Amino acid sequence: MTISENTQNDIFRNAVEALKDPLPQRVWSVIVSLFGDLARGEGDQISGVALTEVAGLIGIRAEAIRVALHRLRKEGWIDSIREGRSSQHQLTQKGRQDTVSATPRIYARNAQPSNTWRIACAEDDAGLNKIKQPQTGYIALSRRVALIADYGIALPPDLLVFQANSDVAPRWMQDRICPPDLTEAAATLEHALLKSNALIRDAANFDPVQRAAMRTMIVHRWRRVVLRIPDLPNMFFPPDWPGETCRRLTFDLLDQLPTPTLSELETSVAQRR
Repeated sequence: MTISENTQNDIFRNAVEALKDPLPQRVWSVIVSLFGDLARGEGDQISGVALTEVAGLIGIRAEAIRVALHRLRKEGWIDSIREGRSSQHQLTQKGRQDTVSATPRIYARNAQPSNTWRIACAEDDAGLNKIKQPQTGYIALSRRVALIADYGIALPPDLLVFQANSDVAPRWMQDRICPPDLTEAAATLEHALLKSNALIRDAANFDPVQRAAMRTMIVHRWRRVVLRIPDLPNMFFPPDWPGETCRRLTFDLLDQLPTPTLSELETSVAQRR
């Protein structure tokens, strides 16, 4: 069945509404998600016109984009190159490195937890500060006790370290690993993804600008959840944990919205004007 352009636009608007984050929107963070999905390669550039068009479809005003870009330039994330009356924007080397380092976790279709963990105990509150690093898989259980992924990293000698070997994690530990705000964020995302999937399934293809906008919203919402999910085996998660359902629904949606090339995006923007 062919879907009319008006119906298609209605579907798009309803899907955008469903995917809106209930929390206050940080425009600079949305832009990071956009570049991470569409333009994380070396030399990839997005024009200011295209950036404004994509962001406008998800309710971000041009003034907010300018403020966000100023912040990202100041923090060394984005370079902007003036070309006549327009500008081209690209990730800096630092921005690209940080984006690429997070990419495997954001775009992993299956969780890839470490199977071996250690429990580190410190003498005082400051004792764990030396190992609070992403590469250790650090997960605080209390002020002086943490789970550490066994990646072969040497730990300070003043820590008491045990090999974690448990078939079942107690509920208090599951709740500590998935605190209420993270569980609520995952449950809210699950609801948004279910609604969006129902809206766009079997719909006609969106144009490249719409696909870019929709993908940005999906990736941004998922990124804010998945980067907080520790790489732990299932036993460490509460039985009602919706994280893996969110992962499946995220990729169900992304698979229906092929990533537009930057050339396709710029051409589509020109055709809209």
